[in-house]
This record gives sequence, C-alpha cells and structure tokens, in this order.
Amino acid sequence: MGRQFSVDDQANSSLWLLMSSVASRFGRETLRGLTGCKLGVQGARVLIYLLEQEGLRCSSLANAVGLEATALSHLLRSLTDQGLIVRARAPRDQRSIEVSLTPKGREVAEQCRTMNAQTASLLIDGLDQKDVQTLHAVLTRMNANLEAASGAEA
Repeated sequence: MGRQFSVDDQANSSLWLLMSSVASRFGRETLRGLTGCKLGVQGARVLIYLLEQEGLRCSSLANAVGLEATALSHLLRSLTDQGLIVRARAPRDQRSIEVSLTPKGREVAEQCRTMNAQTASLLIDGLDQKDVQTLHAVLTRMNANLEAASGAEA
C-alpha cells in the first residue's frame, strides 16, 4: 500500500477529522432551507445525482454516492414512501432495478441542487480559482486512492 504516516504527524492524523467536519457542515448547510420532506444529506445526494443521471441501476447509484447496497436500499425505500422516486425493473435486464425521479422528486432535487450550489459557493469563498482547481484535483486523487484500495481488498 502507499506511504505510511506516523501518529505524531498532526496534519495527517487530523486530516480525516477535518474532512469529515467540512463534509458534515456542507451537508447540513445545504439542507438548511429544505422543508416539506424528511431528507437527510444522503437522500439529497441521491436526488441530485438522479437529476444528473436519470434511470440509474441501484448498483451504479450505490457506487456513485458512496453507499453500501443495504444502506441505499433503506434510503430508496424512504424516498419511495415520500413519493420522490420510483423503482422499476430494467427493461433489458429484468434482474436489475432502475431508479428514477418522480415529478415531486425532480422538484425537490432541483431545490437541493440550488442549495448545494449556494453552499459550495460559500465553501470556496476567499479561495482563488487555482486553489479550487488544486483542491478538486487533490480530492479526486484521494477518492481514486480509496477506490483502488477497496478494489484490491475485494
């Protein structure tokens, strides 16, 4: 595996705490103005992703939003009960389930995407464009490292 860091390396040992804190606050701030449905951060993430990629299979959706299949299944049940999504057998492969937004789900997803964009703007306030590009590249690489590590374990 990659380079190992010592526990007394303060910047590296607290990195996951800082990233978790930013992600949690980002999610809470994004959902602050949303009313009328019981939607958590993961639900908002799923709705926004479905807005971009309509008619996804559950396995693809789980990978895209970073949820285990069981957690996604529970979340999709809740979103279905709220009338935000529909699940149906894939036309070409009856073993697979595809997930799509309902009209109400599309409306809520649009609200989530708008609030997400506002929060993202707040998040990068004071950073120059080069910093934002570097941050994007670093996070993309970190995500790829984790995907490679989880693929090696499978």
